Amino acid sequence: MVWTTRRALGVALAALLLTGATGCTPGSSRHHLVILTDEKDTLADRPVHLILAGLRQGQEVTVTAEAEDVTGIEWKSTGVYRADGNGNVGLDRDAPISGSYHRADGMGLFWSMLPTDNRTDTMFIPPSSPSTGTDFSIRVTATADGLEPAEHTVVRRWTADGVTRAALNVAADHVRGTLYLPPAGTPAKSPVLLFGGSEGGNSGDSAAALLASHGHPAMSVAYFGLPGLPSTLQNVPVEYAVGAARLLAERTGATAANGGIAVEGTSRGSELALLLAAQLPDLVRRVMVYAPSAEVNGGLPDGMAWTENGTPVPTGPIALDGIPASILAVAGESDRLWPSPRWARQIGTPTAARPNRQAVLYPGAGHVVGGFPYLPCGGTGAEIGAGTAAETLLGKPLELGGDAAANEAAHVDSWAKFLAFLDT
Repeated sequence: MVWTTRRALGVALAALLLTGATGCTPGSSRHHLVILTDEKDTLADRPVHLILAGLRQGQEVTVTAEAEDVTGIEWKSTGVYRADGNGNVGLDRDAPISGSYHRADGMGLFWSMLPTDNRTDTMFIPPSSPSTGTDFSIRVTATADGLEPAEHTVVRRWTADGVTRAALNVAADHVRGTLYLPPAGTPAKSPVLLFGGSEGGNSGDSAAALLASHGHPAMSVAYFGLPGLPSTLQNVPVEYAVGAARLLAERTGATAANGGIAVEGTSRGSELALLLAAQLPDLVRRVMVYAPSAEVNGGLPDGMAWTENGTPVPTGPIALDGIPASILAVAGESDRLWPSPRWARQIGTPTAARPNRQAVLYPGAGHVVGGFPYLPCGGTGAEIGAGTAAETLLGKPLELGGDAAANEAAHVDSWAKFLAFLDT
């Protein structure tokens, strides 16, 4: 019933653009600016469709989107649009005359927000998270000469109704992270294990919540940078990841016989994902890597990153031929941090022995090529969009590359590819 209602409303909104229901009676000069949408609240990885109505033909209207991040900093974007012959503007259809983004994009105001204090070294972290069980809001305001402003609040949800969350700790579970399970009765889909990158901590938490909302049991795991774990990316046991994979399989009933599990790794986490897939070839059936490395790199700030059976894993090429899992490797061609385009081709190019591989490269996108879309991407982050601003690691700036629009286009497309890859 919910989806039927939404589809019907979507048809009505489309009809509005065609017929020009402007909020005034025929022959009247009275206009009333309104913002219409087919959604009151949506998952954070889903678009909303906004239409402005009640304008005069050719009238300009300024639309702003505003949100507050976890630190209290306000983020804002602006677009100026011109109404069509019916007095309407459809953000999916109409490119702004000027503003924070430049092409027709219904979610352009969302991802193009920047901090109002003009900082370039920060990333947008929403004021809420799946762990708090709360949603976050984006305020949309439209103003035009001679008309009262129109306002609309878009609520962005981390989880669908019925998704459950369980915190995991090293003492009880031998893993630090979170496990999200889809609503009871949801058809079984591949469980997913997520590893973040050199930012450390449990950075895949939000993505795991959204994956569970799409029907995939998902476990986001920290492997350094939290209590009970190595403080830095040094001497992290691959056995820790093996234990996480087995725990996910145990909690979800996944086995080699019924499809196994999927593993996703971002940046340095791609190394751990590939090493894990080599360790558990029967259980790990799908591997997704963003901005990946085809080699084992050194630890941070120095030393070795990984160990196996207490012995450091030597730096150098990863034995990709020893991984039978299907692999999807994604990179941005403008990655300035490391040669992920070359490595993605190495990882994802099919061979006679391993035909189940794919590499996807995005022109203009940088190191932060992966993750879900529609969050402000003026700063940087592991699972949140990023522009060319530098992320700080160990006190040093890191140029990640890519422009905001190209990164966002990659997020939209690669997230859809990731979901399709999991469902294959």
